[in-house]
Amino acid sequence: MVVGFAIWADFGHFSHPATIYSSLTYPVPPKTTVMGMMGAMAGLDEYLGLNAMRYSVVVERLEGKRQFCFNGIKDALKELDPKKGGGFRKGRKQFYRELLIDPHYRIYCDLGDVEDELRSTVVAALQREVAYYPLYMGINFCLANYRFLGEFTPKPQQKEEVWIDSIVPLTYDFVIEPGKQYTDVRMARSVNEGRLFGDFTDYLVETTGQPIMCKNAEFVQVGDEKIVWS
Repeated sequence: MVVGFAIWADFGHFSHPATIYSSLTYPVPPKTTVMGMMGAMAGLDEYLGLNAMRYSVVVERLEGKRQFCFNGIKDALKELDPKKGGGFRKGRKQFYRELLIDPHYRIYCDLGDVEDELRSTVVAALQREVAYYPLYMGINFCLANYRFLGEFTPKPQQKEEVWIDSIVPLTYDFVIEPGKQYTDVRMARSVNEGRLFGDFTDYLVETTGQPIMCKNAEFVQVGDEKIVWS
């Protein structure tokens, strides 16, 4: 079973796991983030069963990135001083973070290998367009909205030349075309109970919402879009 939903927000941030205090963002939500989004929609306390799904993300619109800084406390719990009224002794630090501006995505998920009960719970929530927990575009001050796109029957295909609408693995034979903006990213495809990320894969992303020209590419047709599973 393949389902799709559109998700958008004023701002977004998908933290790169290699950054801590100066936090960079991926241009698109990794699969592990999409798992969390679907968990919030369905009100799941535990969503690791969604590791079994495949996903694909299409950039609909993205107006670039901006950086901002804010004051925080490094190692806040260690710096608490209850003897002096609970204030912080020291450790104030400026944190830098990137924000995505006006991110809009279309996300498709192949739930065929997900356990039946979990799949039914997630699909029912999507169909009703509800979110039992707050839905964020990555971090908790980027509230998001979503719209269910429907259920689809994918049609596997392969062509000598084709424009792919989704992100593609960096191993694909792609063509860099003028007038487009590309970046490569390395993202996780699984997460375990200890929040350890794994199955990292390299992808090519066109960040302005234009398709990527590929040669001899395997893809699936989902509705009007040509996507690649991850």
